[in-house]
Amino acid sequence: MSHRKVVKRTGKTGILILLATLAFTTLGFAVIAITVTGSWSLSIGQANLTGGAGTNLTTPYESATNQLLMTISGTGGKSWRVDVYRVDSTWHTSFVLSAKRTTDGTPAAKGAHSIDPIGLTYTAITTVATTFWSGTNDYTNISLQYKLDGVSCAIPAASYSTTVYFTVVQTN
Repeated sequence: MSHRKVVKRTGKTGILILLATLAFTTLGFAVIAITVTGSWSLSIGQANLTGGAGTNLTTPYESATNQLLMTISGTGGKSWRVDVYRVDSTWHTSFVLSAKRTTDGTPAAKGAHSIDPIGLTYTAITTVATTFWSGTNDYTNISLQYKLDGVSCAIPAASYSTTVYFTVVQTN
């Protein structure tokens, strides 16, 4: 009989936890999502020499101004920030990869919108998450551009690659 009481209490606790979980999910807690489409592949060769054989390579290299398109949704009108970092596959330590926002995109929900101008200048992308910019509410079609610095003939010819991650974090 004592065993049955324990089972009943456990069952009630499970139900209370489930109800609390349901209450939190229905109280308007937004799940912010970020979607980024696009990629950049760059091939550097003889045509990129500054003056023919024996000269160095031109630098920097920039992608198209709309190389990536970003959407931030599900904010529920809340404030957020975008962080950026990279995970290297094969990368030379002299390379500096940066990104910037070239447009603010299109407000995609009702209510007040804001987006920080800080993201309109290049931000170096490191292996540690760095704040890229911040804003409030949903946006679509935010254009992004990459820039690569530090390329030179002194760096061995090879295929180099890295993966860039953008994350969105609710700030209020």
